[in-house]
Amino acid sequence: MNLFKTIIISISVIGLVSCTPKSKSEDTETLTALALAWPQPVTLEFEALANGQKLVTGTNITADSRTVQFRDFRLYISDVKLIRADGSAADVSLSADNVWQSNGVALVDLETTQTSETNTKVTGGVAPGTYTGVQFSVGVPEALNHLDKNVQLAPLNIGSMYWSWTGGYKHANLEFSVNSGTNFTKLHLGSTGCTGAPNYGNCTAKYRASIQLTGQYNPAGQKISFNVDQLIHGHNPGADASCMPVPMMGGTACESLIQAFGLSNGGATDSSITQRVFSLK
Repeated sequence: MNLFKTIIISISVIGLVSCTPKSKSEDTETLTALALAWPQPVTLEFEALANGQKLVTGTNITADSRTVQFRDFRLYISDVKLIRADGSAADVSLSADNVWQSNGVALVDLETTQTSETNTKVTGGVAPGTYTGVQFSVGVPEALNHLDKNVQLAPLNIGSMYWSWTGGYKHANLEFSVNSGTNFTKLHLGSTGCTGAPNYGNCTAKYRASIQLTGQYNPAGQKISFNVDQLIHGHNPGADASCMPVPMMGGTACESLIQAFGLSNGGATDSSITQRVFSLK
């Protein structure tokens, strides 16, 4: 149920409560139903940490006991859910500001080297309840992944986060150097092996990570950390490594980066591979 419909229903219910002769118990039941119909706000705040410190792009930092410099750090987040104690999930309806969020997709932008603006938060609403975890996808949903970016609302209109109609968007765009400051690894996760009409390509390798984090949930705002040390652990690129799955151009140097998201080198979520970069904080 979207927010507009919820408001209309709420106004109608309030009118009935205030104008219709009822017993106190009936009014209480009606107001209880109204409270259950009103979405519970959701705020997820993302951060990237290197050596326990907040990531700063465009400058040398220490991560995994090495000197690292990031020049891009952007992720599309979609299919957000909250997890209950029994393991069931409730869909989160993302707000639409048509800047950082639209069509159920949010852009988390933790860099200041490509654009001056940043965005750390994903916001929306969920059915009222008690929750113990968060689930989300890193990437643009298949139904939106093959549209013409030139006619889409932000954040789905950004050229640097887009490949082509057939391939679609870059689900994640992370670029960094290790012990050099010049040779940059370009980790661009996006769907490949796509065939069919360009506006609805069928992709055999989706490279869309599904992340589930349980054990806590703060309804006032839940922080989600991205561990840069864990991302680059085991990654030894040497010269520039273009980690773009077409097939994987960087070869074995990129495998550890892909697996850090819980993905197989073939682009599928693999239950035998545990993602190691996201955690609740």
